[in-house]
Amino acid sequence: MRNEVVKMAGRGRRYKGPWLVRVREHEVSCALCGGSLFWDREVQLNTAGMSLMNLDWANASALGLQCAECSRLELFADSNQARFSAPEEEP
Repeated sequence: MRNEVVKMAGRGRRYKGPWLVRVREHEVSCALCGGSLFWDREVQLNTAGMSLMNLDWANASALGLQCAECSRLELFADSNQARFSAPEEEP
């Protein structure tokens, strides 16, 4: 049985990834290679107008999932929907 971890509680986690990820009731898999393990990161959604005014910090951010197999990136606007769990350890 896996313990699910909410992304916001990420600091201080013992397991550092890559993660199995669920968004609502769906297990996330890579659209390119079918991989099921992902590294997570926050991605800044920069806009030209905010960059021109040197206000990049004020742009929205998204949850970025990078496939551990092929490095394809998937973006999710609402990171609160994602749940992370460590893969089962093999004997």
